[in-house]
Amino acid sequence: MPDFQRWLLNAANSGHALPPDEFLWSPAKHFLFRKCRRAWFFRHYLAQGGWNEFSADPAMHAYLLKYLSTADAWAASAAEEALGGALLDIAALSGEDRSAELTRAFQLRVSSQLIRARDDLAGEEYLTDPKLTSFTELYYDNGEYGSVSDLLSVIQNRFADFFRLWEDSGLPDELASVDPLDWRLPPEYRTFPYAGQQISLRPWIYCVRRKAVTAWTVRFAFHSGETLDYRTAEEEYGLPERVFAAWCAKKYPEFEVRVRKILFTPDGLFSRLILPTPVSEDFVILSAEAMLEEVNRPDGLRSENFPRLENPEDCGECRFRELCAVEPAPAEKTEE
Repeated sequence: MPDFQRWLLNAANSGHALPPDEFLWSPAKHFLFRKCRRAWFFRHYLAQGGWNEFSADPAMHAYLLKYLSTADAWAASAAEEALGGALLDIAALSGEDRSAELTRAFQLRVSSQLIRARDDLAGEEYLTDPKLTSFTELYYDNGEYGSVSDLLSVIQNRFADFFRLWEDSGLPDELASVDPLDWRLPPEYRTFPYAGQQISLRPWIYCVRRKAVTAWTVRFAFHSGETLDYRTAEEEYGLPERVFAAWCAKKYPEFEVRVRKILFTPDGLFSRLILPTPVSEDFVILSAEAMLEEVNRPDGLRSENFPRLENPEDCGECRFRELCAVEPAPAEKTEE
């Protein structure tokens, strides 16, 4: 039997996730592992075989939940994808109208994203094709939104407010002033070797000019009320930017790295230019070693090896909480 088929059968058994042929480290993996190793296992291992219709229910369930998005995360992703596309749309344009045309193209692409989301959600198609648009708030019916229409209307109104502030933020002029030949746009993912590991780098909108690499990120923070933290002295603050800086140090040695962080909250639209330093190799090594210790357990990667969090309140926003409640967990220790 081919190895691939063996892996598929292993993934189809509850608690026996598809073993990786190559370990990849990323900031997102680090944060999830540190927050909840059980959720880390569901997302990065149990879910791997869930795309196949012959997989067992737990793997398929994990695969479905893996692709759920929050309204904030979806809006941020939609904004970055639309912005990258808009920059391509105006590549052939010149003159003073570039800023206005960039905003117009940006708005049109966001509108297209909203229409696509509406169509994806109309018949809950994501239940059979999890890579289609789906939202944690709707799946768990937490009462925040009464319907698909309500949720999309809220997101649409947030984007309307976003663009009203966007036009006076100076950001359109900043972006439109970049020579089209200097842009490096998503959606490709990259991997690169660092600290003896393969590092997974998410797509970035960035440009390369004048011995500098400048990236732009967009984040929506309405539900959580999170704010930007610009500290870069501690390794975990700005970790994605620090990993990006590590990649830039290899790809563009001696270039300055800048990241324009754009944050949209109920309090307004904010942006700040930061100069991240590369994440230290020791940090990556220690984080990866902790994960590999779990990956290489003698008894394998199994649900029952990963305990639930002690405080249930910490699980209220987790996309895997439905699966977590039914999958085997280690027996609780009883006091003698």
